[in-house]
Amino acid sequence: MRPATATGVTTWRFNLGTRIALGFLAAFMFGVATLQFSLAPAFSGNHSGSWIVMLAALVTMGFCAFATFALIAAVRTRVTLGAATRDAVVVDGHNWFLMPHFREVRVPLSDIRSVERRSEIFRTLGLSTMRDALSIVTADGERIGLFSNTLGSASTLPLAEVAGAIAEGAGVAVTDDGTVLTKGSGLYGEASSAWTEQPLDAVHARKASHVAVVTLQICTLLLILTFVLRAFH
Repeated sequence: MRPATATGVTTWRFNLGTRIALGFLAAFMFGVATLQFSLAPAFSGNHSGSWIVMLAALVTMGFCAFATFALIAAVRTRVTLGAATRDAVVVDGHNWFLMPHFREVRVPLSDIRSVERRSEIFRTLGLSTMRDALSIVTADGERIGLFSNTLGSASTLPLAEVAGAIAEGAGVAVTDDGTVLTKGSGLYGEASSAWTEQPLDAVHARKASHVAVVTLQICTLLLILTFVLRAFH
């Protein structure tokens, strides 16, 4: 995401390349799922084969829904820093079909008490993933999540740049809260948790980060293998 600068105003958005890539991925997944659904009747004489094709189609539709979620989020998400205010449109949850909701946030810079970032290790279905998160805390104590960058994601935001610019405008320093283990689902307009988790020491932080990297590598290899097998069948 590159900042667009006007007089006294800087806006960060996802770049066009990211939007095009996510749009292509969503369209590709939808096409594959449609093809799989259309092939299911060909296995009508084979009950188990028909169910396998339908299950594969449903899984592909799940990936399609996730890619669509990412595309919509990439198109609408923005962070704007003006001379006196910090405005943002951020993801604020989603429905059962992964269609995102959005929250518009407008906070005077004078009301920002702190700008905080941290690395989060979270587990889903037994798999460890790592993300970098950025949030601000207002003078009345409300913590507002801005965004999270998941390790290995193609759609990321310049967290350090945004944090530094907001902190400079608010006249505060960026606080690094270290690496923590969390069960939160990410920043959706609110903090992923109360941010009360104790940071890991250096040794455990490195181990947790290594597990997250290995998990990403395994998932990537499995995804590549899935596409290769599909290409030969």
